[in-house]
Amino acid sequence: MQAASPRATRPPRVYQRAVQKLTRVYADGRTLYFTFPNGTDRSRRCRVAFVERHRVPEFEGETAWFEVEQVEGKPWSFWRAVRQMEPPPNAGA
Repeated sequence: MQAASPRATRPPRVYQRAVQKLTRVYADGRTLYFTFPNGTDRSRRCRVAFVERHRVPEFEGETAWFEVEQVEGKPWSFWRAVRQMEPPPNAGA
């Protein structure tokens, strides 16, 4: 009988990276989640992507630019904000 060998956990696979402007969504005076435009999503019913509030670092104001990643997850992938960034040069006002 063999003992089970400990398996090294690997970091989740990153499917996409982008710099996006996240917008805070409120209800009853508290942040529920964040959104950003996501025209590349396969679903034509929703033109925004959602980021859970615990996956975004704290920031002041209603909107901020972040580097975001779409990450492998079970049962489905999710978006997370990695770090706050300056707006890209081609971003509108």
